[in-house]
Amino acid sequence: MAAPKLNLTINGNDVELVFGVRFVHELNKAFGIERDGFNIGMGFTLILPPLLQYDPDALAKVIYCASYKNSPRPTMDQIYDSLDELDDLEQTFDEVMGCLKASSATKRTLATLTIKEQAEEQKSN
Repeated sequence: MAAPKLNLTINGNDVELVFGVRFVHELNKAFGIERDGFNIGMGFTLILPPLLQYDPDALAKVIYCASYKNSPRPTMDQIYDSLDELDDLEQTFDEVMGCLKASSATKRTLATLTIKEQAEEQKSN
């Protein structure tokens, strides 16, 4: 099964987002944890909680990392501007989350973290 894809218009250009293993690599490269000069990853695990809270900055970062195949790649400023122009940002969140739920590279982590968050939320109530 191929990695899920999503097309967005960013800065007037059609941008293909790909949510596979390379996407996770891009997240690790950009947002992974550094230990003793070595990146140990965890980029997806770190970006997921704010993404689940509908944090638009987290969404922009996910879009940037998923746009790795595009040349030229959209800049973060272009992504922020394009998100600001949307009438329904929630729809974009839902489309991205649908891709993450379908991707063999991310669905297990997403399911595990979602279950843990729900359990912690129930404890606090």
